[in-house]
This record gives sequence, C-alpha cells and structure tokens, in this order.
Amino acid sequence: SGTDQILQVYWGTEHGIKTLKTPTCILSNQKQQFRKFGYDDVMKYKSLPPSEADNWYFFQNFKMKLYNTTKVTSGMELRASNGKMLPALMVFSESLHYLREHALNTIQEASFQTVCNQEISWVITIPAIWSAAARQFVQLAAREAGLASDMISEKLIIALEREVASLWCKQL
Repeated sequence: SGTDQILQVYWGTEHGIKTLKTPTCILSNQKQQFRKFGYDDVMKYKSLPPSEADNWYFFQNFKMKLYNTTKVTSGMELRASNGKMLPALMVFSESLHYLREHALNTIQEASFQTVCNQEISWVITIPAIWSAAARQFVQLAAREAGLASDMISEKLIIALEREVASLWCKQL
C-alpha cells in the first residue's frame, strides 16, 4: 500500500563504518550476559586488554557453524575466540533477540508508535546449503529469542536467502 515504508539501517556508523550489513559477532561477559551485536561487539572485544579478554566470550562468524557441523542439535556448543564453550542455542537466540529489539526500536523511532512483537511477521533467511536440522535449530533459537511463541507460528518464516533476494529484486 501507499503507507508502506522500507527502512534502511546502516551499521557501524558510530565506528566510522557505514554498511547495510553487520558482522555476525556477539560478545558475552563473564556472567554470560550479552548486550550488543556486530560492530559494537567487535570494537568492544578489540579494546579489551589481553588479560581481560580471556574472561569474555567472543563469537565471530558463528552462523556457518550450522553448516560445518555434521550433526546439528539443540545441545551443541560453540567455541569462543579464546576457546571457551557456550551452548550454540544461547549464542543464536541472544543474537536474534538483539536483532529483534533493534528492529522494534528502529520501527518505533521512525514511526513514533510502539509496535508489538505480535504485529510483526519475522523472516529469517538461511543459506540453501543448510540441512533440515539447521533450519529447525534456527526456528528453535527464534522461539527462544521471542520472535515466535511456538514452533509452528505463522509470524515466523524461515526462508532461503536466494529466494528472498529474488523476491526483493522483483520488488524493486
């Protein structure tokens, strides 16, 4: 309709970078609390003194671990840059939670209206090379992140990246 808006979010501007994509990076403190995502976490981790960095959990490019792992399960773990392990479901769901909050805040700032999670249909894109188990894992992480209330929610769509790109190009 005529009221539809497409918002472009630029990532990294506060760090002198302006891009439509953000790195798949997340940082957790010693208490396994996540606060940000992407460039903010890269810069925070790089600014930590080496003696302190060993106490944190920094995950970079973790999305492709779902492809490179022979058996994707809800109990699998991911290795942080310093060798420490955390549950993969926690890392993925915290990332999706951050992106969800960021999207809701961006919409609210642009429209000056509060938007409820239930009003949004979320689309998460995944590579076509991922297995059915990886797709199910992302669905579970999305539910844990609050994007959907259950595994069969109509408000959550897991779509292949190439199909979404094709539809986007048709939209232009």
